[in-house]
Amino acid sequence: MKKIAITGGIASGKTTVCRILKKHGAYQLNSDDIIHQLLSEDKTTIDQIVDLLGPSILADGKIDRKKVAAIVFSDPQKLKALEGILHPKLFHAIWQEHKRVLKDGNYRLFSVEMPLIQEIGKEKDFDFVIAVICDEGQAIARSHFSEEDYKRRMNNQWPIEKKAQFADYVIVNKGSIKELEKHVLDLIETLTK
Repeated sequence: MKKIAITGGIASGKTTVCRILKKHGAYQLNSDDIIHQLLSEDKTTIDQIVDLLGPSILADGKIDRKKVAAIVFSDPQKLKALEGILHPKLFHAIWQEHKRVLKDGNYRLFSVEMPLIQEIGKEKDFDFVIAVICDEGQAIARSHFSEEDYKRRMNNQWPIEKKAQFADYVIVNKGSIKELEKHVLDLIETLTK
């Protein structure tokens, strides 16, 4: 079972590529979903983040992700500290799930949607990194962020050209869903030979 990480900029089409992979038989995890679960259900994680960022990040006793984002995306040291709390727990959850899925023996591909895989230096943990890229104007139009917020968030990621340069495979997402699916199917065939 090959381990693949799907990366790309905000609104580049990563999630759509992952849906297509899943539709065609890949096991699919989303790192944001795991982080969301940690932030909403794991008491130790919640307590550590409140200690780091203060009680103002809570709304009705739960972590407000927008408040966290507002703090960490304007303070690189706090972002690094937050990642220091979350990343080990994220990878523990991913590898526990990988172990379980491998034991089942039902999949040839184990894919994880992980936008920052290269930035955090974990790409070597995977057999392949696939970068999904598109034109910045397209990405801004597709995203639910203002252009200013989009650019502020992207400042914490590698530029898409660099993501593509250091990926094993690149999918350029500039056409229809049907075209994107064809690219993904071609890639599945290559990865599972």
